[in-house]
Amino acid sequence: MKKTSLKKLSLLVLGTAVLFCAGCSPFSSAATNTASAPVQQPAANTVQLKTKVLFINASRNREGNTEKMGERFLSGIDHDTLFLNDYKIYQLGQHFPDDQMATVLNAMEQADTIVIGTPVYWHTMSGPLKTFIDRLYELDRPLKALAGKKLYFLMQGAAPSKETLQHTPFILSRVASQYDMKYMGAATAPDNMADLQSVLRQNQ
Repeated sequence: MKKTSLKKLSLLVLGTAVLFCAGCSPFSSAATNTASAPVQQPAANTVQLKTKVLFINASRNREGNTEKMGERFLSGIDHDTLFLNDYKIYQLGQHFPDDQMATVLNAMEQADTIVIGTPVYWHTMSGPLKTFIDRLYELDRPLKALAGKKLYFLMQGAAPSKETLQHTPFILSRVASQYDMKYMGAATAPDNMADLQSVLRQNQ
């Protein structure tokens, strides 16, 4: 190979290396760079409740059995419903500008009575509800959004184990205790809500 060709090849290799080091690879298009940039959507700041009773549906299914159980439990009582999966609540330790944990807490702050309903997944509460509870850990107490609220817990699932029936309501009772809420009790199946409904109506 001629010396001139070797010199040209050397210059080409050197130029390519410089471009890569500068983050401007000749093999990257503008479209590729744009697509790799994360797009963050602004989070809603508030949810305006119409009542003082809030049902939080922590199911993956907006109109599934958890929703039906909540509506039956609150039959005859004016209430708002918040579908937890509508909101971006990231895992404990994650911090993103479109997180909507504060939005859910704002809705809870407006209520006097909070009813949380969940299906049973893998012998415990749903993932969105567990994530929400985990996130409470990073907030200072007392927490105005929860303090003094009456908390009712509803759980439904196909033949939950004895352990599930014990430990899942216990977790919610501990959350209530830690955040100065009034834990009013749990119904662990659609057919055993009568006693808890009596408590609800006596405390409205």
